[in-house]
Amino acid sequence: MPALEIPKEYGLVMVAAGAIGLSQTFIGASVMTERKKAFASPEFAAKPAVKDMNEAHKKAFDQELSKLGYPDMGCGRYSDQLDYAQWVALNNAQRGHYNMVESSGPVLACMLAAGLRYPKPCGALGLVYAAGRWIFALGYRSKKGTHGRMPGALTSAIGMFGMYLSALVAGVNTLRLTA
Repeated sequence: MPALEIPKEYGLVMVAAGAIGLSQTFIGASVMTERKKAFASPEFAAKPAVKDMNEAHKKAFDQELSKLGYPDMGCGRYSDQLDYAQWVALNNAQRGHYNMVESSGPVLACMLAAGLRYPKPCGALGLVYAAGRWIFALGYRSKKGTHGRMPGALTSAIGMFGMYLSALVAGVNTLRLTA
């Protein structure tokens, strides 16, 4: 069996992996903006139902409700007290982040593996994917909502499916070399 060799161009794969990680982190952090708007406002805290939940929370856990609405992820008791526009804004921001969390694992695995064989294309596809996820999340958070995500969805799909194909081709070619 041949020894594993890491080509010097693999640095581009590592740069892309870092870009994907940073994108996921910053897209997740951007959800905090919506959580703060929704749950940390004096108007939210002043609602009778929120005051009742705060009292029940203090009684059960000996502390006040989280100012960021945790553990509510946009569909629970706290979110029921948001107006419709706040609820949509929070959930759109979270879907932008969740969608990346849902897809980044397989993309990273394929990129890191196939990048050993095809470092330049895989690194480039990884950067396309990271950029597409940003466009997706920003579009989702825009006034266009779910319709605003499509340019980013298409961009990131190029990177994602290109990466999957690269991994398949790299795997088949590796099997041919070792057979």
